Amino acid sequence: MILPQRGDVYVKCGADILLNGLKTDLEAEAQCPVCGYVTRFHTVKRRVEDLAPKDPMLHVVEFGMGAGHVGVECESTHIFDKKDCLTKWLSTYTGKRGLVISLPEYMASLSQRLPTKYHEREHHSNTTQLGSRVLDDRKASHDQL
Repeated sequence: MILPQRGDVYVKCGADILLNGLKTDLEAEAQCPVCGYVTRFHTVKRRVEDLAPKDPMLHVVEFGMGAGHVGVECESTHIFDKKDCLTKWLSTYTGKRGLVISLPEYMASLSQRLPTKYHEREHHSNTTQLGSRVLDDRKASHDQL
């Protein structure tokens, strides 16, 4: 990812890019672990923009770290440029099944669960419950793949 103040910064997984995008606008590239194709996008004001290709998917394994925090298992968290690559990877993957979601949807989910300090004071209980419901719905859809 490219941060405005620091330049190029390497992260361990696609979810790391999106987590950083909650704090600052940035440019990002992620290489598909199956075909090697590069997905490019920007985060602007906590939203994913300018996706190329248009429909990459994220497989993310999260673990709880307490209210207002999200941890991800980077070894199992990847951005795939297309559904075929995700399906191929899942066919041999033996780790913990994660959430399968589009990048914009995951960013929106993170924004709901990890609000800014202002929103945290105003809406803490509502956003935590809403974010959990969104993820529960997505986890159910993952099992259908």
